[in-house]
Amino acid sequence: MKNIFGPVAGVVLLAAAPAIAQTKAAPATAQPATAAQGADPAKLAEAHAIMDVILPPGRREGMLDKLQSDIFAQMMPTRADWMQEPGVKKIVDDFITEAKAKQRAVYAKHLPEQVDAMASAYAHRFSLAELKDIDAFAHSPSGRHYFSESLAIVGDPAVAKVNAAAIADIRSVTEALLPDFKDKLVAYVKAHPELAAKIAAEEKPQ
Repeated sequence: MKNIFGPVAGVVLLAAAPAIAQTKAAPATAQPATAAQGADPAKLAEAHAIMDVILPPGRREGMLDKLQSDIFAQMMPTRADWMQEPGVKKIVDDFITEAKAKQRAVYAKHLPEQVDAMASAYAHRFSLAELKDIDAFAHSPSGRHYFSESLAIVGDPAVAKVNAAAIADIRSVTEALLPDFKDKLVAYVKAHPELAAKIAAEEKPQ
């Protein structure tokens, strides 16, 4: 049963960063791209035109890379003094660099489907007339500037400072709950031998 807590704790701690989830545009919560199959083609065309302003095709990955770096910096806790020792610092920095690179590869893989899904969400949530109005604004100088800066706002110093403080506080209160959570989970598994056996079987090397 040595590994039962790790995966669950990881999931719980993910809940310690709700501010990050809010950095995505609201339509990201919408239906999968397959929902676009039944959407009005005219509405989808307008929605994709809007997405091309929000995430210009030639700049999408770069914009998301910047967003990732901004969020990563805000989520990282202040390093203890011992972590500034050159050898330790290099290990940590190398890990962060590798993690971010692997994450970017995942983002790039899913980005086309995410853009399609967001366009589908716009088509689902707005009328054709509303989409035309949004598209007109998006292609105006002010609208283009607004949408192009919408992701970058996360990295603004004022926003970053507040986000970092909020994330630190949320992480702190969440971590304080973990010991009791761990005790209850372990006690429950011990009281249910069939579940303990299932966990032990899953822990065995394949």
